[in-house]
Amino acid sequence: MTGFTLWEAPDNVSMAAVALALSSGGAISSLDTTVLLTVDETMEAMSRATQVGYRPPGA
Repeated sequence: MTGFTLWEAPDNVSMAAVALALSSGGAISSLDTTVLLTVDETMEAMSRATQVGYRPPGA
């Protein structure tokens, strides 16, 4: 069985603590988390991306 939930926490560490507590009981056999960014965080990431020295293979 697969299930999905959406949680909001004050910070990533708090959410990690909840995820660890839920999964440590054994009722959850697999747990994936995805951090969602705010618009401001996304804009900052886009700005920082221009400073990353990545070149695709073969370029």
